Amino acid sequence: MKGRDTRKKLLEIVDNMPQMNKAAFYSDPFVEPLVEELHGRWASNGYKGEPVDYATEEEAEKLLELAKRYASMPAWQAYRVFLERTEGRGSGGRD
Repeated sequence: MKGRDTRKKLLEIVDNMPQMNKAAFYSDPFVEPLVEELHGRWASNGYKGEPVDYATEEEAEKLLELAKRYASMPAWQAYRVFLERTEGRGSGGRD
């Protein structure tokens, strides 16, 4: 799977994930900073296409691999992963 096919499959998987699985995916320590970087590349290119269009083939393959992993998780497990990653962030944390 190359180029556009990788990106198309990635978007398809992410779009169809349950919300908790998406939250776990986007909070992944690899995914979170890369998504920020992709948005920067997208902005630098006049917001043409989608942010994922600016991923290298290696980045897109890694994102696809992670998307498949998170999509296959039970929602309760994805929720737990998300909570563990976000505990202590912001001002709405537990006391």
